[in-house]
Amino acid sequence: MRRRGGIGIFGFIIIMSLLDAFMESGGLLIFGLLVPTLFTGAFIYGIAKFLKWVMGENTSNRRSSNVYTKKSTSYVKSTRNAQIDKVLAEYFEDNVSLVLFDDVSISTQNGTYTTLDNLYVNYKEEKICQLKEFKSYYPGAYEKIIDSLAQLTKKSVKENVKKKAKETEKKTEAKETKKDVFSDANKYIDQINSLNRDLANEEVTNGLYQTCDLLKQIDIVDREDGTVDSKLNKLYEYYLPILTGILEDYKRLSASPIKDDEFKKCETQLVKTIKLINEALKTIYNSMHESDYMNLNANINTLQSLLKQDGFGSTPFKENK
Repeated sequence: MRRRGGIGIFGFIIIMSLLDAFMESGGLLIFGLLVPTLFTGAFIYGIAKFLKWVMGENTSNRRSSNVYTKKSTSYVKSTRNAQIDKVLAEYFEDNVSLVLFDDVSISTQNGTYTTLDNLYVNYKEEKICQLKEFKSYYPGAYEKIIDSLAQLTKKSVKENVKKKAKETEKKTEAKETKKDVFSDANKYIDQINSLNRDLANEEVTNGLYQTCDLLKQIDIVDREDGTVDSKLNKLYEYYLPILTGILEDYKRLSASPIKDDEFKKCETQLVKTIKLINEALKTIYNSMHESDYMNLNANINTLQSLLKQDGFGSTPFKENK
């Protein structure tokens, strides 16, 4: 195959002939002067080529940097819009419109949120156009709306973070308020029953049986719930220790064969005290079921309302007279 771009054999012979003639005509001196010039020119040419290459690389890098910047900006915008979409989707679940500034607001078309661009821009509660159309008509105002939404999104995200932190804190506090050790209800029940065995007054003994029964019921609910209750703390730390101390004194005095008027007076006061503490135990027990009673009443009222709405408000059965 014939190669292109070379001087060829004939070209080489011609150059050698010219060089020989040049040397014979005294061109050696001139040749010696031209060589440095040629080397200098070649060096300058190389420098110029290098600078051109460097400048070309810088231009290419600038172009690549511009492309990267555009891609980065596009990514940031898409991420920002995705966050805005998420926040607005939650907001429009319970709201119809969102006021941004002055008389400008945004709203959904029929109460259902789809995407950011499908929202309607409103001025003084009158719909102008969809946000995607507004972007082409008023790009500057569109960017202001997006910036405003981005600020609201940041605020909403911060509030959600704080809300979750508070919820976590409440859960932690609730766990901390759970009881590690339950009350000594059984201890007091055993003490009261032991003191009650040798008592002769039926009003006192029957009242103490009821006291022990109420303590059992309270202890059952307390163990199911497992949270700290200030009323129960007072019950086990103050009320019951005082009661058992009174019963010990009463049992010791009742063992005496002589029962004077002062003893009978104290006995009457003891009966009243036992009745009073039993009423307090009933109140404590009922307070532990307050939420259950509220839920029960709410369910009853709901069922009654449904029955009345469906035409079953009056009973079909006549009362017997």
